[in-house]
Amino acid sequence: MLSSILYIHLPTLGNIIYLNCYRYFSIRRLIATVLFLLVMLLLGTLLFVFRLIDELLFFNYRKIDIKEPVFIISNPRSGTTFLHRLMTLDGGRYNYTLLYHTVFTSVSLIKLIQLTGWLDDKIGGPLKWLVDRFESVLFSGWKDIHPTGFGKSEEDEGMYILPLLSSAVCLVCPYMDELSYLTIPDRLPEHHRNRLKAYYESSMKRFAYATGHQKTILSKNVNSIGRMKTVLEVFPDAKVIYLIRDPKKAVPSFISMFSATWKLHSPEIKEQDAPYRALGNVAIDFYTYFDEIKNGLEEERLAVIRYKDLIADPIQTIQRIYRQFDFPYSAAFSQRLITETQRQRSYKSKHNYSLKQYGMSEMKLKERLAQIYLIYDFV
Repeated sequence: MLSSILYIHLPTLGNIIYLNCYRYFSIRRLIATVLFLLVMLLLGTLLFVFRLIDELLFFNYRKIDIKEPVFIISNPRSGTTFLHRLMTLDGGRYNYTLLYHTVFTSVSLIKLIQLTGWLDDKIGGPLKWLVDRFESVLFSGWKDIHPTGFGKSEEDEGMYILPLLSSAVCLVCPYMDELSYLTIPDRLPEHHRNRLKAYYESSMKRFAYATGHQKTILSKNVNSIGRMKTVLEVFPDAKVIYLIRDPKKAVPSFISMFSATWKLHSPEIKEQDAPYRALGNVAIDFYTYFDEIKNGLEEERLAVIRYKDLIADPIQTIQRIYRQFDFPYSAAFSQRLITETQRQRSYKSKHNYSLKQYGMSEMKLKERLAQIYLIYDFV
């Protein structure tokens, strides 16, 4: 199936061009859109070529059977990165994506990057120095919100960026009220979902083949709440960890994170304007959608974790997850957790956000999420 090689949701591509370059035209958004399209063209061409090479040189990736992967999901800004990076301390148990794995999802391309890195290290790391400088500029806006880099563990959202079935599209096109279908891709017509499933499954198999298919895949992805049905159709034996945080804390933090680029291409949009509230609606819809689908997951496959419990006692929280999923919990892993949690104990976020800052009402939020507030005893 061609979709397993390359898939782009063309209606979304057309909507981005229409909204940024016509309906809400500005020179800055035009430039941002042109740059985005150039990156998409370059990345799409690169992946198409190298994924075809995979079919010739590494075709056995198709035989990979990914068993019982673990997915950490939540509304954004609810502790997924913290939990994920703690669980990756469990020795050689897990296989997890680095940022470059999610962007360059091809066996041959990943192996080429690994070889290049090895050779660069042998000559003193000049290429690594250049990449570090590039990262410091590219990710500077997220430095204090969500530190990341090409060689750091990261969610697999990059595998959905090229297909353009990701609410992260808001980073380049700030009109989520008109791209609302990207919040819950599970509700798309079946033919689009089938193509997305083919591309995603193929990407995960290529990643596993290139990096260690004998390990359990540990993935975290906040935007995958809206794709959970699709993900579970691809991996029906998956286990899911759902982190939940008080919406009045998580929603404004989410808005801040995903509007970080707007000051560059859409500075005329103010924090009290409708696009910021539309972004807040994405976070709200994530809460309500997972509440709809959670009952379809058996207890032995779903661990629901409160954000405040994770922050208060991360070691006990992870022990609870391991007991529920019947995972072996080693003394070596326990010691690594103790060391890391002690190291991070003094960390305090530098950012505080409020619903009012973005023109949203706490009372209306509680009305819309009344069931969530009741179930989880938020106040």
